[in-house]
Amino acid sequence: MNMAVAPTRRLAVSPYARRLARERSLQLEALSGSGPGGRILAADVMGFVPAAVAAVSPELALPAATSSIAAPRIAAFATSVALAALKELLAALENSGRAFDIDDVLLRAAGRAFAEVPDAVVGEAAVALELAGRQVVFSMIPEVPLTSLRAMRLSALADSRDAAEKPAVLSLRMLPASGIRPVMMPLPPGRAMRLAVSSGTPGDHAECLLTVDAASIDEATAALWLSALKSTIEHPLRLFV
Repeated sequence: MNMAVAPTRRLAVSPYARRLARERSLQLEALSGSGPGGRILAADVMGFVPAAVAAVSPELALPAATSSIAAPRIAAFATSVALAALKELLAALENSGRAFDIDDVLLRAAGRAFAEVPDAVVGEAAVALELAGRQVVFSMIPEVPLTSLRAMRLSALADSRDAAEKPAVLSLRMLPASGIRPVMMPLPPGRAMRLAVSSGTPGDHAECLLTVDAASIDEATAALWLSALKSTIEHPLRLFV
């Protein structure tokens, strides 16, 4: 006698979310998708919290040291970037009719850093620029000229759409001009790294803080990436090569 077999529901999962789940040894069936049609996104994996274990009597409870729930692996790196040479170059370019902002420079420098340290790329080599209440995602192709990046950024500013759900390895946050240095910044959902930059500190330099999900990118690779970014900004002619 033939028996009907119920079809197995196929989970809808974004490629980046599937990779993150595999790296964290998470079962996709345990995740709830927040995307269209229940699609599991990277943010669902990053924000997953294991269900609490049922309470047991103190006599049967295991010592705290044997807990199998690992603490989040977050690493942070800070550096001060000299801006004197960059400001001089940007002023000369502006006098010749080619104006650029620090946002354009950081996007270009991030692309160069990913090209020099490819191990820092998790999924797609893209950068999310944080704006007021939304994000704009740029595919960081190292060969994209600075003029093209600026045109792309200005076009994105005129568009009100939020691309926070698009995959990106890095989130870039420009802090308001002040004398305050960033010392800790949380990682946005679905991002393996977050770079906070404050260029309003006294003197010709910017304070940079890189927060990293060390489960996705190891600390040594993250430090190399930040060093490559710093070197590119401090030698700004490399931005045009």
